[in-house]
Amino acid sequence: MSNQRQTAFTLIEVITTIVILAVAATAIMSVFTSTIKSSANPMIQQQAVSIAEAYMEEILLKSFSDPDGIGGESRSNYDDVFDYDGLNDVGARDQDDNAIASLADYTVTVSVANDALNGIASADAALITVTADHTVLDPIVLQGYRANY
Repeated sequence: MSNQRQTAFTLIEVITTIVILAVAATAIMSVFTSTIKSSANPMIQQQAVSIAEAYMEEILLKSFSDPDGIGGESRSNYDDVFDYDGLNDVGARDQDDNAIASLADYTVTVSVANDALNGIASADAALITVTADHTVLDPIVLQGYRANY
């Protein structure tokens, strides 16, 4: 019979290893959890940017001054940039003022004000500010100018 020495882990070594692995697993899981919680934010932010751009494009395509002289129209009949001043849509809407159900969590506000622009008198230039907001984001703000040309 040979005289070989047996080696094994002691109970304290096993318990210490389990504790270290549990702490490491907890730290890794907390990183995963925080990443998963915020993973939708880039999509929501991109949607907010797209909504604000769509509103801005719609407004910039309108006439600078009121072509028919009628104010107080509904959004589907807006015909100049100043008709949009004070617009506050809870839930994004299309240019015909129809609600877009899948974008109901967004709020869009618009302000239009005369503002001088590089030598153009303030009466002939308008600063348009479109703000798209969502509960999980800071507001997305786009600004653009429309001149009377």
